[in-house]
Amino acid sequence: MDMTSKHPAHPDSWRFNWGFALDAESLRIRREQLRTRMEMFPAMVFSQMAVQPLFVWLFWDLASHSALLFWLAVSFALHVAEIAKWSLHRHRLDTLAECRDWHLHFTFSALASGLLWGAACLMFFPDDMFYQGILICIMLGLVAGGVAMNPVHPPASFAYLFGIMLPLIGRVMAEGDTLHWILAMMLLLFCIVMLVAGRVLSTTFQTSLEQRFENLTLLKQLEAQKNATESARDQLEKANAELRAHESKLELMVQDRTSQLRMQTEEVGLIKDATILALSSLAETRDNETGNHIRRTQQYIRLLAQRLQRHPRFRDFLSDENVELLFKLAPLHDVGKVGIPDHILHKPGKLTDEEFEIMKKHTILGGNAIAAAESQVNIQSHFLRVARQIAVGHHEKWDGSGYPYGLGGDDIPISARLMALADVYDALSCDRVYKQAIAHEEVVDIIASGRDTQFDRDIVDAFLGIRADFSRIARRFRDEGRGMVLAG
Repeated sequence: MDMTSKHPAHPDSWRFNWGFALDAESLRIRREQLRTRMEMFPAMVFSQMAVQPLFVWLFWDLASHSALLFWLAVSFALHVAEIAKWSLHRHRLDTLAECRDWHLHFTFSALASGLLWGAACLMFFPDDMFYQGILICIMLGLVAGGVAMNPVHPPASFAYLFGIMLPLIGRVMAEGDTLHWILAMMLLLFCIVMLVAGRVLSTTFQTSLEQRFENLTLLKQLEAQKNATESARDQLEKANAELRAHESKLELMVQDRTSQLRMQTEEVGLIKDATILALSSLAETRDNETGNHIRRTQQYIRLLAQRLQRHPRFRDFLSDENVELLFKLAPLHDVGKVGIPDHILHKPGKLTDEEFEIMKKHTILGGNAIAAAESQVNIQSHFLRVARQIAVGHHEKWDGSGYPYGLGGDDIPISARLMALADVYDALSCDRVYKQAIAHEEVVDIIASGRDTQFDRDIVDAFLGIRADFSRIARRFRDEGRGMVLAG
């Protein structure tokens, strides 16, 4: 049953789309955008509530105290109402009608918040040029922050921008002198730049969502093709049994059908490898990484696996086929980062606790994407199972302090344990957006200190035995133009 049919759209609802058309065809993309906005909403509201008392304090000696307090009270009342609605109804985002309700709520709440700041521009615009400059800078900062933090719901960004900028520009123009007219034109230019920037950010985010859904569809198609290949193999075996009485013709038919099967199997393998590379390339593009990151982690995990092939704890799993499988699947370990917002993924400094909680979700996002493909094709795929283990578990720690599930010891899959060490070595020895590279020997000491806490002791011991090979791999596939400390 179509859940959207229970709540038909209002005939005039199109008037409030503001470039965010919501219909049955676009529901999947729009729902993800609104869910992302829902996660960011409390932080955006509380940041407003933090700035407004500071604004009142700053202009306390320049405006009527009662007017300032009234404006602050109205602002806080609006924010409390917004948080109350968010707390009660944030999980209601499944049907088309519910998505439209939240779309309108986000749009008009952003407009109301922007108009409150716009009202502040009109009510508290100072005579002193210095404080005029401070007020204008505050408003520009609010607009820039609002547009940068909210690329997922353009109507809210634009409503907030217009609510602030139009009253501000009008009040500046009302001064009537040449200087203020020039300043008003500059503010209008800033408004246009913010509109363009917001549109670019929104388009980029929407494109990443569309690519993620397309990749999931491609995985489903590949698994369906694999089923078709296996079905063709069964038919070939039956045909061989029936045609044994016709030996002269059988040989020709077997050769022909075997050749077709081999081509189909090779094609599936090539498509599977191409899919892995496409997904990993998408993730590294979002994460601002290079192709050499993929090559290094592939080489590291294969080197570790080969070192441990004869170890009693690992030899049952680390067959030659599984070692090669780990090499091929290693690029998918961070595929879930496709779903992490850019302002967190590319943040140059340390993440806040809230941002880190969102960043940790990349393990679940990657695992869920692979699990969804596995469940939709309705087969038990060793290939997809190992891929999911790597995507979900490569941040788990031996002592159980990792994420997302806090697994510990042998409960962590071997593939994830190997990927964890390879990923940490590469992360520490290379420049990242949030840190500088560390020397090879210092990285070795850090990993050695994680024995029995972050890493499996036997995997650490294997690494220490081949650490020189790790250094050679790092030098061979170093990132040109980016920092990588390779001493030792």
